[in-house]
Amino acid sequence: MSSKVSWFILFLFVVMMTVVGLIAFDNIASSLIFGLGVGGIFGWIFSEKSKVKE
Repeated sequence: MSSKVSWFILFLFVVMMTVVGLIAFDNIASSLIFGLGVGGIFGWIFSEKSKVKE
């Protein structure tokens, strides 16, 4: 079972969530953890390409 992931979309989500974390939190470490955690999870979910059934 291999899943095709669009790495650009994943990276884009991580960067966007890190920017949101910088705006929302005063601590840089908290914003980086938020960006990597939330951005990684949602980026992985939204960047998976669906399989075409043959």
